[in-house]
Amino acid sequence: MSAPLLMVQIPPKDVQQPETTCTIIETEIIAIAVYGKDNDVPPSVSTQRVFDSEKPFRFPTDISKGATKTRIVYRYTLVQWHELLETTNMPNTAESIKQIMIPMLLYLKQLYPDIFDDIEYDRDFGADRYAELIPME
Repeated sequence: MSAPLLMVQIPPKDVQQPETTCTIIETEIIAIAVYGKDNDVPPSVSTQRVFDSEKPFRFPTDISKGATKTRIVYRYTLVQWHELLETTNMPNTAESIKQIMIPMLLYLKQLYPDIFDDIEYDRDFGADRYAELIPME
């Protein structure tokens, strides 16, 4: 199984509001996971977990073999990303989820250490299995 491609878009600083804690955590980050024909891809949208935060949001809970090429768009605020990444980077998480969520966590830790440094991840999951993360402008 080869790793998917993960493209991440963070709004440029000039588009974001002035940097207050409130506006930073409301920043919306888009991640697009692209799976090729030999990758595991998400099942139908019926397999989802609903995160019951201030603004409820959905996330697929399992990924399995499927179509020849698939993409999933994740569009969450930093608060939602934090909640999501806390639960999708542990050893019992499906490998196909960890492939995209661990590199996403590591990337966000670099950009927003005050928000994401408290989140642990499965360090036994080899970096050679991570999705290739490409920042988009």
